Amino acid sequence: MKQSRSLIVEDQESIREAYGQFLEQAGFLVCAAEGYDQAIPLIDSSLDIALLDIQLVGRSGLDILAYIREHQPGCPVIMMSGFADKENTIDALRQGAVEYLEKPVNPHELVHSVKHWLDFRALQQENQRLQDFQAIYQRLQQSETQIRKANERLNFLLTSTAAVIYASNISQDFATTFISDNVMRLCGYDAETFTSEPRFRLDCVHPEDLEHVCSELQRAVEQGSNRFEYRFQHKDGHYFWVGDEVRLAKDQHGQLEFLGFIADISEHKQNEEKITQMAYTDLLTGLPNRSLYYDRLKQAIAQARRSQTAMAVLFMDLDYFKPINDELGHEWGDKALIEVGRRLLGCIRETDTLARIGGDEFSIILGDIGSEQSACTLADKIIAVIQEPMILKESRYVLGISIGICVETHDYSDTETFMRLADAAMYQAKEMGRNRYCVFRGDAEGVVGGRDDELDLEKALRQAISNDELVVYYQPKVDLKHGLITGTHALLRWDRGDAGIVMPDQFLPLANRTGLIVAIGEWVLRHACRQNRTWQEAGLPIVPVSVNVTAEQLRHAGFKDLVMRILQQSRLDAGMLELEISEGDLMLHGAAVSQTMNELNALGVKITIDNFGSGFFSLQSLKSMAIHELKMNRSLVNQIGQESDSGQIANAIIAMGHILNHQVVAEGVETSDQLQFLRDHDSDGMLGYLSSPPLPADAIALQLKERKSMLDG
Repeated sequence: MKQSRSLIVEDQESIREAYGQFLEQAGFLVCAAEGYDQAIPLIDSSLDIALLDIQLVGRSGLDILAYIREHQPGCPVIMMSGFADKENTIDALRQGAVEYLEKPVNPHELVHSVKHWLDFRALQQENQRLQDFQAIYQRLQQSETQIRKANERLNFLLTSTAAVIYASNISQDFATTFISDNVMRLCGYDAETFTSEPRFRLDCVHPEDLEHVCSELQRAVEQGSNRFEYRFQHKDGHYFWVGDEVRLAKDQHGQLEFLGFIADISEHKQNEEKITQMAYTDLLTGLPNRSLYYDRLKQAIAQARRSQTAMAVLFMDLDYFKPINDELGHEWGDKALIEVGRRLLGCIRETDTLARIGGDEFSIILGDIGSEQSACTLADKIIAVIQEPMILKESRYVLGISIGICVETHDYSDTETFMRLADAAMYQAKEMGRNRYCVFRGDAEGVVGGRDDELDLEKALRQAISNDELVVYYQPKVDLKHGLITGTHALLRWDRGDAGIVMPDQFLPLANRTGLIVAIGEWVLRHACRQNRTWQEAGLPIVPVSVNVTAEQLRHAGFKDLVMRILQQSRLDAGMLELEISEGDLMLHGAAVSQTMNELNALGVKITIDNFGSGFFSLQSLKSMAIHELKMNRSLVNQIGQESDSGQIANAIIAMGHILNHQVVAEGVETSDQLQFLRDHDSDGMLGYLSSPPLPADAIALQLKERKSMLDG
C-alpha cells in the first residue's frame, strides 16, 4: 500500500522533528521544511497533505497556503499556530485551509487530523469514481458500441480500486442489489452470495456493531449521506475493520437507493491503537504515563464520592538514583527504573493504578481502601522492597524512595489539588531525611509524618544538636604486646538529663532514616578532631582518633571538603584521623563511596572497615579499596574458645589482613582467653572492656598521661 506523503513546515526544529516522528510512527512518509523557500520545491503532485505553521520567519504560512491552492488545489492543508491569532486563522480558512490546530498540538490529535483529511481526500477521489460509474451506467443504452466501451471502463474502475462498490435498497433489511466482484478480495465471498441473500451483508457485521450500523444507515436515509466504521467478518471467520460511505441516489426507475463503497481500514485502526498507546503509555517501563494517570485519578475521585469509600494517592520519588546515572550512564539508569516499576507493580492490587509520572517519579492510585493505615502499610512495604539491592553492571546498588500520601476528603476533589498535596507530602519526606513516607491529612498541621513517636524522637534529636546534649566518649585501642594506647575510638552518647544516657543504637537508626546522621556525623567529627588536638597541645602521647562514618555521609556532596576544613580548623594532621565505615555499608554502597574513600586516602586520612566478618565482603573488593585497617566483628571475638569455628574464622581474617598489608584489630575483647588467642595469632591491636570501657575525655587524658600497660592487671 502506498504511503501517504505529508509536508510539515515549522521554523522550530525541535517541534518540527517531534511532529515528523509522530507521523512516521503512524506510517506516513514525512518531508519537512523550516520556511517558504525550503517548502516550495517539495510541493508537487505526490504531496497528499500539508501542515503549515502560520507564524514563520520570513514569508508566512499563509503564503505557502496560497501557493498550494494555486498549484495543487486538491491537497488538504492544516494550519497550526501557538499565538491564537484569530485574524490569521480566519484568513487561512477563507483561503482554503481545511482545519486549524492550536499549538502545542497533542500527538494523538495531530495524527487523527492528518488521517481524517487523508481519508476525506480518498473519499472524494472514490466519489469521483462513483460519479463516473453513474455517468457510464446512464449511457449504457445509447448503442452497442458505447455499451461495450462503457462496460470495459466500468470493469476497469471496479477492479482497479481497493474499495468495494455496492448498491442497496433503503428498506429495513438494506438488501444488496449490486456489489462489485472485488468483494471476493475483500472478504472471501463472491458477489452473488450478497445479492442472492437480502440480509447477508448485515449478517457479516460483528454482532456488537450491528445496532450501530443500522442506526448509521437510518441516519443516512434522513441526511442523504453518512460515513461510519465497523467490524466485518471474513469467510475464514476472522473480523476486520471497514469504512462504509453511503449516499442516497435514484436508480434508473427513479426509486431511491443507497450507493456506497466499503474499504478495509484495519491498518489505519492498528495505527490508531499504536498512537493511543504511545499517547498514554510510558515507553520505557510500559506503565501508564502522566496523561492516562490523570484520567484515572479523576475517575477514582468520582467513584469514591459516588460509593462513599476512601481512596488515596501515593506520590513517590526515588532517593540515591542520580549516582547510578552519573556512574553507569543513562542506559543502566533506565534499567534501574524498569526494575523499580516491576517491584512497585508487585506491591499493588490489580484494581490499583501505578504510573510513571516522569524521570524517577512514580505514583499509585489506591481505590476503595479501608483506612489511611492501609496506604501507610503499603508505603512501608514499598520502602522495604525498593531498598532490596539490585545488580547493575555486576555491582550492588541500593535505592531509597520518598513517598507522599494524600487521602481523599471532601475538602478537595480536583486532580490538580490532589497531586499538589501528595507532592508536598513527598517533599516533606525528603526534608525529613528521605526513604520514608509522610501523610497530608488536611488538618492544621498540614503534612505530618508516618509515625508520631518517631517524630517526637526526631524533634528531640534535632534539639539535642543545638542544645549540646550530645557527648563523645572514647575507648582506647591498645597494642597486644605492651598494652599501650595506640589510638582512641570516638563513641557518641546522648545525655537526656533526667532521662539518662541514651546509647547510639537507640537513636542512630532514626538519624540514618531522617538524614540527621549528616549533621550529627559532622558534629562528632569536629568534636573528636578538636579533642585530639587538645591532648597533643597538653603534651600527651600523640595517637590517632577514629570516628565512625556512614555511607550516607560519604555519599554526601562535599564530604571530603568538609573533612579538610575540619582538619584545618582544628589544626590536626590528617594522619591523626581514622574514619571507620561498616562492612555492611560497603557491601551495599561500595561503588558509590569508593571515589570519596580514595580522595580521603590521598589526603592522608586512614580508612578502617568496622564490624568486619559479619558479612561476605569479597576479597577482590577488599584489594581494590583504599583500606588501612580491619576491625574484627565482636561476635566472632566473643565466641573464641567456645565450641565453634570462630577461632578459625578469626585466624583467617588476621592472616588475610596481613597478606593484604592491613592492620587487624579486634573489638569487644573481654576475657584473657580471647587476649591470648589474639596474641598467639599476631593480631595488631584490640579494644574492649578487658583493657578499658569507653570513658569521658578527661578520663582518657589520665590514661594517656600515665603511659602504662592497659593489659595484664
